[in-house]
Amino acid sequence: MISAEHYGFQHTADADHTWLESLQFPVVVPEAHLYALCYINVRPTLGVMWNQVMVCGTLTESRSDLLHYNENHFLPAPADFLAIDSPLGLRIRALDAPREFRIDYAHPDGTEIHVDWTGLMDPFDIHDPAQSPQAGIADDLHSDVRGGTGHVDMTGRVTGTLTVRGRTHEVYSLDRMDRSWGPRHPMKTRNMFIVSVAAEPDLAFHMICPWEPDLAGTDAIRLMHGFVYDGGEVRGLVEKARIEARHHGMLCTGLDMEVHDVHGRRYDLHAVPDIGAPWIAGPSAMTHNALMRFTVDGRPGYGRVLKNYSLPYLNARRGRFHDEPTAAVYV
Repeated sequence: MISAEHYGFQHTADADHTWLESLQFPVVVPEAHLYALCYINVRPTLGVMWNQVMVCGTLTESRSDLLHYNENHFLPAPADFLAIDSPLGLRIRALDAPREFRIDYAHPDGTEIHVDWTGLMDPFDIHDPAQSPQAGIADDLHSDVRGGTGHVDMTGRVTGTLTVRGRTHEVYSLDRMDRSWGPRHPMKTRNMFIVSVAAEPDLAFHMICPWEPDLAGTDAIRLMHGFVYDGGEVRGLVEKARIEARHHGMLCTGLDMEVHDVHGRRYDLHAVPDIGAPWIAGPSAMTHNALMRFTVDGRPGYGRVLKNYSLPYLNARRGRFHDEPTAAVYV
């Protein structure tokens, strides 16, 4: 059972330089086609913190099209992971961990985020068999080792304001935050899809999906861990699933998912593009981070789709010498 203590630093005395502690808080305004992301990544044994804040308002394959981007890899680590004051301008407080958080951010260009995050469920522990049917069977895609790691996801209600380029928007969304800890090698990120979906007011999903880009159709993506939050009840999703994505370069241009919970109920989810941009979530993580328009059994919704390529995977297939031909054709 995840408690408040799991949101403090988890590293032990023998942890080495690969040990990582992270938090991710998205802030979306679907009706305004806006997606902000606050990411905290700490290497506690090294005493350093990496922060990112980005705001996206269009569909692009270039970070140059973002409305706001602020990043620093070389910040002092906080003394307390439950009370983060970053020189980047980001302030995070655990008001009542593990469910209640406050996020404040202010930048000289006028970009501001001021939101309360209230969890609607107990954090979903992918390593707990009582929550995830695949616990102890499937890998933790967020880590490159087995054992000694942690990863939790939590659907919550996000309320407050997002200001960018002189426009202030009310935030009232249903979304998913996450918390990870454990050894993580920066060059061992895997190919994967991470999908979080909301159909207001009380239906939400989260799916962690390994992806094999060399395969086609429904053979390429599997369901490893996930849950459905349905009317206040949380149920794990089973491995049985049918998932198919469509692509254009880095972009996910369509996603169809048939998933089943532990009670045998089936859900059909379909997504089309809205906005999104590249996100470099780590040295080897080539991610397109999108807010897509969903339907869930016919209900309208929205959701975040993180399509991640492993850079070593891409290098192995695309790396070439100057005298080798490229497959690209320009007309």
